[in-house]
Amino acid sequence: MATITHPRAWLERRRARAEADHWIGHGFESRYPWRVAELTSARERKLCARSLDGVLGELNGSKLPGAAPLRTASLRPHTDLLEAIEARLLDDAPVTAVGMLAVNELLTSPGSCLFTQRDDVESCLRTVLDKLEVR
Repeated sequence: MATITHPRAWLERRRARAEADHWIGHGFESRYPWRVAELTSARERKLCARSLDGVLGELNGSKLPGAAPLRTASLRPHTDLLEAIEARLLDDAPVTAVGMLAVNELLTSPGSCLFTQRDDVESCLRTVLDKLEVR
């Protein structure tokens, strides 16, 4: 039998994740080890890599456009960077929680360089790739 979670518990977890993400983004990873583990898990990495694969498929024409229109003209010259981010996510080497937050922002934010016409697409993608690296 499937378990049904109470909506309040779901909202509390969502709120806790948002708060943790905020603080992790400001360099306080050690205060939220549970969220760091969630963000850097193999499952989360595969989900993000699958989403990037969809973006790449849309750019090369092998997949139909998604619900949110991509800025294909400005992204096509940078498919190598998108492929590098995807490969980094699928690599066994560890990634940072801040980098995973950057990938999530790239994939879900309406203001990301995937969805908004911007002149700094290359620097945006390089920043995401750089944030994934553990130093």
